[in-house]
Amino acid sequence: MKLTLLMLLLCSAISVSAADYHVEITNHANTNESLAGGSYTITVTGTGTGTDTITVNLATSGTAVVGAHYQAFPLTIKIPVTAGSGSITFPVVPINNRIVEPYADVVLAIQSATAKSSATVDFEPAPTTLRIYDDDSLDARVSFTGSTNGTEGGPNATVTASLSSDYIAGHTIEIVAIAKLNSTANYGDYDGPSFRLDSGQHSVVAEIGILDDKIKEDSEFLYFEIVRAIGGDVEYNYEVYPYGYGPIYIYDNNDTIAPVRGAEISIYYVGSPRERNPTVDGAIYLQTNRVGEAAVNEPITVKIRMDGNATEGVDYLPLDSVVIPPTELGSSSIIVPVRVIDDNIIEGDEYIQPYLVSASTPSGDSITVSNYYAPTRVPLYDDDIDNRNITISGKTNGKEGGAPAGFTLSYPDSLVSAEDVHVNYHVIPAGTTARKGVDYTISPVVIPAGQHSATIPINIINDNQFEFTEFLSLQIDEGLGDSLHYPVGPDTAIIVSIEDNDRLFTPCPPDSNRLDIPNVFTPNGDGRNDLFVIRGLENYPNSKLSVFNLLRGGALVYRSENYSNNWDGRGASPGLYSYILEVKEQGRTKIYKGKLVIIK
Repeated sequence: MKLTLLMLLLCSAISVSAADYHVEITNHANTNESLAGGSYTITVTGTGTGTDTITVNLATSGTAVVGAHYQAFPLTIKIPVTAGSGSITFPVVPINNRIVEPYADVVLAIQSATAKSSATVDFEPAPTTLRIYDDDSLDARVSFTGSTNGTEGGPNATVTASLSSDYIAGHTIEIVAIAKLNSTANYGDYDGPSFRLDSGQHSVVAEIGILDDKIKEDSEFLYFEIVRAIGGDVEYNYEVYPYGYGPIYIYDNNDTIAPVRGAEISIYYVGSPRERNPTVDGAIYLQTNRVGEAAVNEPITVKIRMDGNATEGVDYLPLDSVVIPPTELGSSSIIVPVRVIDDNIIEGDEYIQPYLVSASTPSGDSITVSNYYAPTRVPLYDDDIDNRNITISGKTNGKEGGAPAGFTLSYPDSLVSAEDVHVNYHVIPAGTTARKGVDYTISPVVIPAGQHSATIPINIINDNQFEFTEFLSLQIDEGLGDSLHYPVGPDTAIIVSIEDNDRLFTPCPPDSNRLDIPNVFTPNGDGRNDLFVIRGLENYPNSKLSVFNLLRGGALVYRSENYSNNWDGRGASPGLYSYILEVKEQGRTKIYKGKLVIIK
């Protein structure tokens, strides 16, 4: 009987075994709300040899709120298992919110775990905490942002304390403020204030209890200073605005004396505008400061005069006055835009000098203006000056006894200059056969003020002498005004032809063995003189022709070992060339050399 009982106990002990799998949270990575994120790692260990899938159900808690501190993540995950082990790491993505707090905790715990197979699973139920550190507390500060005055017998005064920017409190913040020594009211005149900025709030309005002392007196005032701001379980100290705030007035109800209201307006900065870029329009920055017991509570109209060499309505839009709205504190700054006019006139940088003339309110408060900080000159940058290159935009060939030749100079786009511009040029000898004073004359080259372009005539001298067409090659160098230098653009050289009018007869037919080599060649596709034809060349077979570009250092542009009057100017641009023609004459080689002008 005893043996049987022992065997039953042994069999029963053998049948009780540990679970096949164990699941636990084995790792976590903390994060900062402005970083990429933290993570959790869940690990499965066991004795199995095959593959399986473990389904784990999770639960979250802690001070961190999904959607406010971090993005939601799945609370049911499936972990593949091979040979008894497996793990998965998933991210916890923080949200860069505007909640001010030292940190928020995401507490994760395993609620249940099951295997796809019939295996048993146990888990570690102890939660694991992932911490999301806050970076808003580095920038957030607490300061006074508003107030109302009070009167004995009511209503009470108020003062508002706020977090900076758009931050909100993530926990209760206790604020301690004291009255400064320059206050005229004392503790017999008021109670408080007491501040507590609750979680989820941006600001708090605290009442200043006004005590009715039944004494006839002038209005009194308070200046407050925040000396301490503490929040959270760890008593985090927030940065505070360290200067006094006020005045906050306490008006006497026995014989109330209205406070004196006044302000001073001054220019403290002026930004320079550019013609073609509205994002950098000029701006006059005006500063208003309270002068007197109370802030001006009406709009202030400020008259502004613009001195300088820039012209109102021509160089910039008119600016006569500006209205400054009232502010609770009586001190503010406004921006008055200065917009230039894009006049397409090259005129160099002009300037304005803003000057405050007067300031007033509808009820006649005491308003003064100060030009002490105003700059003496504010340049109006002319963007047209950067695009003032002069180019040759056209030309006209001439003829003796006919219309003059000429060329046209222009500025880019539709620009004009505010001054006469004298243009210097020089004659290019390599491309010129005409002679100044003999074949032509040129007047001074000037683009008048206010004109986009000018056509410069080349006067042709009728010399009554027979000659071939001559050529004038010009290069413009620069333009000079009274105040500016004008560079040249890419198109600055021309070749102008001067046709002779004295060749009114038809020459006798050349001798059949005489070569007539032209000195002008116009391969422009008009059906005339489009081929370089040497009359009489048919009598000299196997003639060699070479053509060289004199404007390119004598570079070879064409060569033929058996020229047959078929060159169409291919490979040559307009300009001055030389040629060498080799012919066989009576058993000897004869060489002809000369110059050739190509016009297209």
